[in-house]
Amino acid sequence: MMRSFGIRAGRKLLATVLVVSASAAAPLASADTLFGLFAGASMWKPELKGTFGQSSDAFDSSGDFDGGDSDTRSLYVALEHFIPLVPNLMIRTTPVGWTGNSDEASGTLGGLITLSGEVSAEMDVDMQDATFYYELLDNWVSLDVGLTARRLDGFLVATETTTQNTDRVELSSTIPMIYGHARFDLPFSGLAAGVRANGIGFKDSTLVDMEAYLHLEVDLLPAVDFGIQGGLRRLSLDIQDLDDWSSDASLDGAYVGLTAHF
Repeated sequence: MMRSFGIRAGRKLLATVLVVSASAAAPLASADTLFGLFAGASMWKPELKGTFGQSSDAFDSSGDFDGGDSDTRSLYVALEHFIPLVPNLMIRTTPVGWTGNSDEASGTLGGLITLSGEVSAEMDVDMQDATFYYELLDNWVSLDVGLTARRLDGFLVATETTTQNTDRVELSSTIPMIYGHARFDLPFSGLAAGVRANGIGFKDSTLVDMEAYLHLEVDLLPAVDFGIQGGLRRLSLDIQDLDDWSSDASLDGAYVGLTAHF
């Protein structure tokens, strides 16, 4: 389902960004250490909005279902170095879960069966990112660009309560995405503001994962920089009639987390 989307949409973009990033990285980057290790953990509280399922008969998560917000924990670790032309590496994992119940939903996920009436739905998807990036600027303004290989593993399932008829779709694919991260240090405050995003587009379909944040540095140990970070994160999935699957949905909400730089 998602595999052809990633391969066709990302093939030309992958080559272009690699060439541009590699050529720009050497003259612009100015790392302050030979190696830097970054790590962080955050809790994200997203709300699912929009439709998912077949384009002609999709479920409306906002209008049909009463579902509580889910708590999602995201972890990442990144290694930056001084070696020219070799990209830095960041590994990140974000499991996303959502459940909802409806008294009068109607729709189909895989197109084999249509459910209506009392319907319960569940989404459980694990997003695992491997991001290769170059640091183009590293002073009061920092700028990173690169490529992300995002692995999606999980499922969407809907069950009709009275009949126990179940419609289920499995997600298992790797999608290439363009990566960018800009951060601005606010003078004399210890605060920084930043925007981080992954995205890809193909024809009428787009997949965008974006977050905007404020970051506060806290000096606790000489060799380690600790930080407190909070902001908003939005994951939007707008797919139109791709492999008989359509979605116009988003997961968005506030997050807060802790970071460390060794």
